[in-house]
Amino acid sequence: MASSAYDILGQKLFDGTTKRIYSMIDQPGLICIYRKDNYRSAGKTFSIPGSRRSSVDSSIRFNQQQLQSLHSNPNLFIEIPGKGALTTSITTCVYEILRETSIPTFYVAPHPQPDMFIARKCTMIPILWIVRRLANETYMKRNPGIANGHRFVPPIVEIYHKRHPVVYRRLTISNIDENLESSRESLIDDSDSDSDECLSSIWSYEQLLNAHFDIEDLKITQTEIEYMYETCCTIFDILEHIWMVKKSCQLIDLKIEFGITTTMPKEIVVASTFDTETWHILRPMERTTTSGVDLIQENLIWINSTLRDILDLNNKISLTTKLDPRRRSFAQKQISTLDDADTDEEEHPVNCIIPENDRIDTQKDTSFNQYKTSYAPSTTSRCIVVCSSSADIEHGQKIKITLNELYNIQCDIRLCSIYKSTKSLLKFLSNYVYEHCRPTIFVTLGNVNNGLAMCLSSNSPYPVIHCSLMNADQPNNLFDINSYLTSDTAMFSVVFTLPSAIQNVIQILAMNDWRLWTKQRGKRLKNYLDLLVADQQLATISSTSITQQANKANTGILTNK
Repeated sequence: MASSAYDILGQKLFDGTTKRIYSMIDQPGLICIYRKDNYRSAGKTFSIPGSRRSSVDSSIRFNQQQLQSLHSNPNLFIEIPGKGALTTSITTCVYEILRETSIPTFYVAPHPQPDMFIARKCTMIPILWIVRRLANETYMKRNPGIANGHRFVPPIVEIYHKRHPVVYRRLTISNIDENLESSRESLIDDSDSDSDECLSSIWSYEQLLNAHFDIEDLKITQTEIEYMYETCCTIFDILEHIWMVKKSCQLIDLKIEFGITTTMPKEIVVASTFDTETWHILRPMERTTTSGVDLIQENLIWINSTLRDILDLNNKISLTTKLDPRRRSFAQKQISTLDDADTDEEEHPVNCIIPENDRIDTQKDTSFNQYKTSYAPSTTSRCIVVCSSSADIEHGQKIKITLNELYNIQCDIRLCSIYKSTKSLLKFLSNYVYEHCRPTIFVTLGNVNNGLAMCLSSNSPYPVIHCSLMNADQPNNLFDINSYLTSDTAMFSVVFTLPSAIQNVIQILAMNDWRLWTKQRGKRLKNYLDLLVADQQLATISSTSITQQANKANTGILTNK
């Protein structure tokens, strides 16, 4: 690590085999996690019948010498160049995705050092949640009769109790005494604590409920268990959707852990680190001849570049600086040999059929660049609100503010009338139809009989939603069901409130926008959790009032006696 990385670092809290944790100066509620390049395989395999490749980390094979060394010394870890920086980048990308859903996590921000990130200090809950979509060999051994690759609909959730919860609590204690660390405890870490030796048998829901965990003065009751369960299902749903929609990959299973923050207000947050051992991903690809460490490194690079591509981030991690020259491939050696060749030779002109004067230099020709930027297709979503009168502009502004501020959707407000000028409406429509690649939705306001929705849906390929605002004070704005049921006008959707129109717009655009989809999924989780907490508060108030009434009744009886 560079010396600049220590500018904000405080005391070293934990030094394990795969990570090192520091406190932060003047930030008692934050920690800095440094990921090492060590790796130890769990020794398990995973295979799915078919032409697709197995999970990105399940097909890892080591040579005979590596296997013998691992079996002779189970605490031996293999060093993979660049693993720490890659796992940190993967973890950062996943938490940036979850930030779109507003799910509470311990992740705060990346660190200038590529193999470190800043997180909230928390005490880990000694429970590992595993969400499975497909059955693997480990699951088949515990459940005979289940076919390999069986699809669970909905995905199943397994609960594991960790045998070494003290280590996870020690990670967050600011006044930890490093001299008291035993050699065994220093070897237990997030990466190897998921193996069989650190996990007991699968717990049932009732076992977890009757464990009565009390961590950081927060009791794990049924409400907290339901919160973690639904959060696990939501995270798996989001990541599965993104992998499938963006990269045509299947998320097989996912491991999730939670922690409780040490500072007020105390809350349960997602506190997992993501690498090849955290999830299994089935992706279409050709067979590869790489194995062992090279395959692990290849999978880490692929996951990292894929996630950064989904987030539209530039890959700033330079693996060439961390790669050992002995591990470079033959192609990389050839490239380095070519780079070291003599540069004094003059470059010979390349023969070309096209005359040199007829070529177009896209770098120097500014007119071509202007054309390219002006007519480049945009794929960002947008909504066009069409008002039939000036009285509807106020409602259109409400839709625009909601879509812009909450969902970052471009929204334009236009004023048109099919009765005053049909030609102007068609000309207005032509300004939007030519962008074929851009997801667009039209929302019309006013009476359904104004003809705007019918004209737009008949002359454009985009979906049209008509919002007919019901108002008892103005009978003329009431919805005419007879006119809507005719065959000519029943080509668009009709809603009666602004929130309904906004919800329909978001759900349609979310089909092509994973950010909108994740926000909607996070909103569903929030609605469920709010209802769960409100129901618990109501039950607590009811039980308290019943107890008080019973005490009053008993007091009265005793007084009478």
